[in-house]
Amino acid sequence: MELAIFSQAIGEYLRPKRVLPWLVLGGICAVLAFYWRTLQPRTLPVEQYATVSSMLVFRIVALASAIFTTAIISQEVEQRTIVYLLTRPVPRWKLILIRYLASVIVVGVLGIIGALLTSLGAFRGMGGNPLLAKDLQALMMGAFAYGALFLFVSLIFNRAMLWCLIFAFGWETAVPNMPGSMNNLSILTYMQAIAEHPATQDQSKVVELAGALGTNVISADRAWGILIGLVVVMLALSAWWFTHFEYVPREDAE
Repeated sequence: MELAIFSQAIGEYLRPKRVLPWLVLGGICAVLAFYWRTLQPRTLPVEQYATVSSMLVFRIVALASAIFTTAIISQEVEQRTIVYLLTRPVPRWKLILIRYLASVIVVGVLGIIGALLTSLGAFRGMGGNPLLAKDLQALMMGAFAYGALFLFVSLIFNRAMLWCLIFAFGWETAVPNMPGSMNNLSILTYMQAIAEHPATQDQSKVVELAGALGTNVISADRAWGILIGLVVVMLALSAWWFTHFEYVPREDAE
């Protein structure tokens, strides 16, 4: 039964109309990385990749997670299919964690595809990118972290997607550039610490506004520990909350 639930969730998330926009965004990242040299003529391929990856690819994970994760429960409530979901002969905590894992895998794969396409654009091929391996780790860890946070938010708030999108767009853009220790409150900060991108010469206003120039002195080991801790705590809270509270179809859903 658990495998059937997982397979069904993966099938829902991989419907062409749901994944195609993200693949298009990945293609846009590749094109931007390819032509970034025209904006900054003296940049090296590794700098082109690092800039576009930090500015866009990492944001794809946050945005995709906000959309896919809120579909786990809140979309079921709004579409009035939550009753059918809860009739499954599976403990609630296990049900929500299985569907969470399915969403994380899809979001992580979409982020990885975006990184591969960006590397292809920046390096004119798949070889020679020293940043790619750590970026793939950071993107997958980011998918777990954003997913765990957004899952809990979707359980306690109505219209949770709005709050998750505000976090993905607003909070994650502003906080990494804030002075002091405020950037410690951003998942993006820890993803960048895991990725360990080198400092670049690119100081364009677009990159600054995108939050990709924030100073990051957090070690990769600390970043891994904090994000893993965040995932464990948020999933434990989500499993407990979903087990002890009732969810019924929204009567005001359109």
